[in-house]
Amino acid sequence: MASGNFRHRGACLVLLSGLPGTGKTTFARALSARIPLEHVESDAIRRALATLPRYTPTENARVFSEVERRAAAALGVGSHALVDATNLTPGDRRRFLALAQGLAVPVVAIRLTAPAAIVQERLSGPRNGSSEAGFAVYERMRPRARPFAGRSVVVDTRYPLGPPLRLVAALLGESS
Repeated sequence: MASGNFRHRGACLVLLSGLPGTGKTTFARALSARIPLEHVESDAIRRALATLPRYTPTENARVFSEVERRAAAALGVGSHALVDATNLTPGDRRRFLALAQGLAVPVVAIRLTAPAAIVQERLSGPRNGSSEAGFAVYERMRPRARPFAGRSVVVDTRYPLGPPLRLVAALLGESS
């Protein structure tokens, strides 16, 4: 996904992928605490655009148009942009990969995972953040999940995030 040796100085698109409860937003927040980047969270945008989210095709189109707009704005001024959304399939990721290609910025693809039992435990209690997904949503979405076609960083979030955060910061050409 990233050009050359998978390390770059300058703006990069960080594209997260993972089922609900796998720690995408937790990882994004931890990375943004270490390095400067624009964290573009689809769940927060959805909450801002729809007081009672319905997850309809029209609503999804509005949400992801805004996610793309915010990522493009950050990349356009030379900042890293991190897209925090499930992005489970190649079709889900296509618009963001095209954005990066159009702006000639590399992509650092990150797939977040965790065992189903841990996800179930995480999703059974109160959630921190904007996501409303419960374990039933995880189960419904699980068959759709596809890994990235090219190189990616895979993060199993049952383990400490320090090592993958350092790796991603290094891939982005940032010291952490």
